[in-house]
Amino acid sequence: MTSLLTIEEKELLMKASRLMEELVETMEVSGDKELVRDIEDALTEVKEGRTRPFLELVKEIGLEGQVQA
Repeated sequence: MTSLLTIEEKELLMKASRLMEELVETMEVSGDKELVRDIEDALTEVKEGRTRPFLELVKEIGLEGQVQA
């Protein structure tokens, strides 16, 4: 039995499908004004240096040994 699509065509189709899923997700996020505002606020905090190391947070909430970094 032969396939209608080559391996390369199947791979290209899968890539296109993933890209379309990402586009839909992006459109959903951009349509949520509160989420967009939260993302912008978070990016501002990063630019201003108001962040802390991930492992510090893990230790603070008592998840050492449970979280792999």
